[in-house]
Amino acid sequence: MNSNPHSSAKRKRGIALTASGLRRLNQAIQAAEATENGGKRFTAEELSQRCGISTSTLSRLWASRSGVDRRTLHLLFSAFKLDLLDSDLQQCPEDTAVTPAQPWIEPTSRSSSMPYPSGPVPLGSECYIRRPEVDDRALQEILQPGCVIRIKAPSGFGKTSLLLRLLHQAKQQGYHTVAIDLQQADIETLSQSHAFLRWFCVVLCRKLKYETSLDQYWDDLLGIKLSTTLYVREAILSTLDRPLVLVFNEVERVFEHSETARSLLPLLRSWHEEAQHDEVWKRLRLVVSYSTDAYLPLDINQSPFNVGLPLTLPPFTRAQVTALAQAYGVIWDDADCDRLLDLLGGNPTLINLALYHLHQGMSAAELLRSVASPEGIYRNHLQRLLAQLNTNPQWVEQLQSLVCNDAMNSADERPKIRLDPILAYKLEGLGLIQPTPNGWQLSCKLYQEYFQTYLFTP
Repeated sequence: MNSNPHSSAKRKRGIALTASGLRRLNQAIQAAEATENGGKRFTAEELSQRCGISTSTLSRLWASRSGVDRRTLHLLFSAFKLDLLDSDLQQCPEDTAVTPAQPWIEPTSRSSSMPYPSGPVPLGSECYIRRPEVDDRALQEILQPGCVIRIKAPSGFGKTSLLLRLLHQAKQQGYHTVAIDLQQADIETLSQSHAFLRWFCVVLCRKLKYETSLDQYWDDLLGIKLSTTLYVREAILSTLDRPLVLVFNEVERVFEHSETARSLLPLLRSWHEEAQHDEVWKRLRLVVSYSTDAYLPLDINQSPFNVGLPLTLPPFTRAQVTALAQAYGVIWDDADCDRLLDLLGGNPTLINLALYHLHQGMSAAELLRSVASPEGIYRNHLQRLLAQLNTNPQWVEQLQSLVCNDAMNSADERPKIRLDPILAYKLEGLGLIQPTPNGWQLSCKLYQEYFQTYLFTP
């Protein structure tokens, strides 16, 4: 006799939908959304209420991680006026994951609701994947008077998407907000500290819709840093009735201009220190984002990069990739998910692009087979990187040691790779490399495979 009274019940929960069953069901859901919901997708809660099935069971069913009982599937199909057919079902023991016959993508008529992934993820998008250990801390810290938040991540890891949400949170609190993107500063401006700080003051003033009164505060005898400080305090902060969140995006752009870096970065640090005892400066909350700090032409005691809250955006985890796949309506087997994650190293932009193409109808097998080829979905991205490398022969020589090093199967066999600081700064900023306890390494296998073939193979 079985001593566990629940074991037989578990064995009964062993039915899952086939790929054709999933397709039939989702076509019916899509039709209901079009006629009853103005074409908008039903939320998980709306589906749960309609079918009388918990959201967790629905999630498990769509992800094909485990089976459910026939009654659950009958409720789901009946809610959308469908008969449950034998061809819709496949057996699934409780301890065995279900693998649909083919990776299934929602019908292409729904794909128009998923825009091509480019640039920051808009507010309210289902494709924004929160990193609670980063997002929550940033959203809490922005409420602190005089705070500094430092957000570091390679290009394509979601810095700007997080900044959008920080600025939204600040606006919800009634704060003033100004975002200054250093990509918008001309090279001539960046290369001259005097011109750059005046440019910053004018941009700050214009974005707050203030009249520019810079010349009243600018005094060459005081110097550019003190003139800028007095202007920000007296002309801006003193006149505000609410806190100001000031965001500097792409701060690494000043690193290459040592004169400007030695003016701006100590200035930001000094404003943070002033806020420890000056009520006016407490109104300022600073946020700086950058892709690398591998090379900083600055004494550490003058740098803002050792004060405030440091946040690093990590690669996506398997759970986060799975959540993003669900947002795209992509259902695949675990092996394909693991292969893609291993190949792309959790790079959010690269994973988004893969899921977009799967959503459009490309099979996982086809995507993975051509991923590092000139015909693959990353061809434009990889060709841009290759062009940048080919115009800098000194980069190629040092990169070769990384490519060959990463080709070794065992991490224990890899010698420690050190790079010239300026080169490391450039390559980390591009997202090509990442620091490890054993020196620098390529950030993902995709780069290793591509460069091994198209850069170093005769």
